[in-house]
Amino acid sequence: MNIFFVLLLLCLHTAFCDESCDRKEMEDTICSLCAQRKGNQAGQQIAFFAYMSKNVAIKTLSKYKTFVYDRLETNTGNGYDIKSGKFTAPESGHYVFHTSTTAYDKSYSIIEIVKNNKLVDVALADANDHNDRAAASTMTILSLAKGDTVLVRAGAYYSGHYLETSQYTRMSFSGFKLA
Repeated sequence: MNIFFVLLLLCLHTAFCDESCDRKEMEDTICSLCAQRKGNQAGQQIAFFAYMSKNVAIKTLSKYKTFVYDRLETNTGNGYDIKSGKFTAPESGHYVFHTSTTAYDKSYSIIEIVKNNKLVDVALADANDHNDRAAASTMTILSLAKGDTVLVRAGAYYSGHYLETSQYTRMSFSGFKLA
């Protein structure tokens, strides 16, 4: 039940019982309770979406090389660092992360999602035996403390020509904090 209506009913009850009901006092109480409720809600909104602007040549990869998504569309809360490719949690909470990777024409790569230097999720984009695209994606829910980092990197195995980002597919990394 809405807090305003609870207070209104309380005020009406006291009025019928010959007790005074001060409107200003009721409004002040409502404002105080609303302020407390807002103060108890989770902090700021946190969300980011970054993607690669160019294909990633397989020959430029190395084992555990961090992918740096160089185009930033959204970065509410400033958690994603476009220079390092790392997301740093601005505050503690539960976060959802998503990656999308496409291997192109006889290429493949293991994609790893890493929290504080520990592997937490993995995907394989594998077009190794054919001339076409093979996409892989992940959705990972993590509990983070303020300052924890999450990144996407190449795994131990990769080969071929390149990972694609184009008008048909996009290598991306995104995330947001659950309310």
